[in-house]
Amino acid sequence: MKTLKTLLLAFLVISISCKERNTKKDKSVQEKITIAMVTFPGYAPLYLAMEKDFFEDVDIELVRIEDIGQIRSAMNSGQIDIYAATYDIFQATKGVRPLGVGFLAIDESHGGDGIVVTGDINKIEDFKGKKVAAEPGFPPYFILQYLLDDKGLTLNDINFNDLASQDAGSAFVAEQFDIVGTYEPYLSISAEKRNGAKILYSSKDTSGLIVDWLFANPELVKDRPEVLQTISKGWFKALQFIDSNPDEAFAIMGDAFGMPAEEMEGFKTGITWLNLEDNREMHNELNPSNAQAIFKKVGDILEKNLETDLRLKPEDHLTSKIIDTLE
Repeated sequence: MKTLKTLLLAFLVISISCKERNTKKDKSVQEKITIAMVTFPGYAPLYLAMEKDFFEDVDIELVRIEDIGQIRSAMNSGQIDIYAATYDIFQATKGVRPLGVGFLAIDESHGGDGIVVTGDINKIEDFKGKKVAAEPGFPPYFILQYLLDDKGLTLNDINFNDLASQDAGSAFVAEQFDIVGTYEPYLSISAEKRNGAKILYSSKDTSGLIVDWLFANPELVKDRPEVLQTISKGWFKALQFIDSNPDEAFAIMGDAFGMPAEEMEGFKTGITWLNLEDNREMHNELNPSNAQAIFKKVGDILEKNLETDLRLKPEDHLTSKIIDTLE
């Protein structure tokens, strides 16, 4: 009888232990992390990672919010946990300090954004007094500011007009503007359709400037870094899958953005998806285009053009803590 009681007790302990482990796993699976973004195919590997279960036991929800102000509000109110943004988009805010810590660099524009000009414009100094259009809050608009700043100029030195990127390209072709900032495919189309026009500068010429990061709620970085580690690993697994299974990968990613696989693959030519090694290089202080230096430079330019009334410290909003734990 004593042996039987001992066996029953052992069985009970094992059963409780198993139940606790299963409960913890179920809780982990049910815990949802919401990542917000504008509609931009550069974020497509996130959808691939979700489709292929590369995020493992982290339940990811991807949401589209087309207005960056609404994204910030959603982050501040706790409706989302993470959002994707470039250095300039993150910092171009007034009155309300943005919430978020960049833990993973996911893509860099390499020609996908740029400035198209008329045939008589050959250098940035020629921009003075010219009629220019671009869409505030988008990378081509910041590239314009960056190029002007490099020559000691600001937006006050040009006749600037706020116009949606697609409309800006069409207006340029219709000869309503001398210069427009836009992104592909409108960038190339604008240059091709107006006689003598050309792409004067693009993100190919501004290495390290237009980089998308995932900015997480600081509490996630502090209290649940393992969640961000899993998300980072999922992103890197997606990039590996693209390399090894391109047909399936581009089909899945294209479907997420309502475009054929071939079109998604063509879009990839204007950006670079960033892997673990790229992320480590972002934090290399010997790299002149390291994340901290670019973050500060972007803040300087935004402040000069009155695009922000807040100065943010890169050490408060960028971290290598997550990347440093990965192999």
